[in-house]
Amino acid sequence: MDKMGSSENAYVGGIFNMMGARPGEAFRYDGAVMADMIWYSLTLTTTYESIEKLILPPPLKVDRNLPPEVRVMYFVNRNCRAFDGQLTPYQGLMFMANAEHRGQQGSAGWEYVDALHGDKSDMDIMGPWSVYFGMLKKMANINFLPVSAKEFEVTVDRRGSRLLTMRLRVGDEMSADAVAQINQANVNGTFTVREIPDPSYSGFVDRAICWTPTNENQVLRAWQADGGFIEFGGIPGDPLNEMPVLGVAGGLCYQTDTGKRIFTAMEVVEELPRDVSVLHP
Repeated sequence: MDKMGSSENAYVGGIFNMMGARPGEAFRYDGAVMADMIWYSLTLTTTYESIEKLILPPPLKVDRNLPPEVRVMYFVNRNCRAFDGQLTPYQGLMFMANAEHRGQQGSAGWEYVDALHGDKSDMDIMGPWSVYFGMLKKMANINFLPVSAKEFEVTVDRRGSRLLTMRLRVGDEMSADAVAQINQANVNGTFTVREIPDPSYSGFVDRAICWTPTNENQVLRAWQADGGFIEFGGIPGDPLNEMPVLGVAGGLCYQTDTGKRIFTAMEVVEELPRDVSVLHP
């Protein structure tokens, strides 16, 4: 396989068709998994209860030693090469909140995903990726609209309903020292919860809390941002309107690279009970 991830026989059969590579065959290409990602981020203040209900996958709990904040991040991942090295461009809207598990601090959340060029089959890998990684990825219609030279509006729609409207204004580029401080403050990784049902759908064959070193992601460049605004809507299955917006701050635009270790160094930190009686006594 060459540097671009091409192969003489790129076809992979069975359930791994969408992944493009079977276990033992992934990440055999040079460079980052996700190069030059661009992020537009705001931080909203809400309640601990709504974070645990709407953002964190159970059984993870919010870190109540920190403010009840959710980071809402629109991103463009145009250079995603995933497992087999083939381009899988997509965009997303991610929610992340502070979590704590057995004394270990980290973040956890989920994201809406959409194609970059209108064809959602470009990113059908997101279904099996969600299961493998343990992070929910729900398809949505995401639009990014410039409303002035430096102000942008992001909207997320599902099933004919507007679920999110977010606006922010990008300012001056930050200094190298300021970017270094951002990277130094990024000390915790990300928790996920992987749950795979058994053949009868009456229990689990795999249920675990996982951790991955996303703190190794480096911000390459960053820009100040302000003028933040977030408004939620809701439908059954996506009741975001139940999360109160008590304040919006922490605007930032930044660029990152994501290396292979974010995926290859992922580890199980706790095996969870697989008997459903534990969930529904």
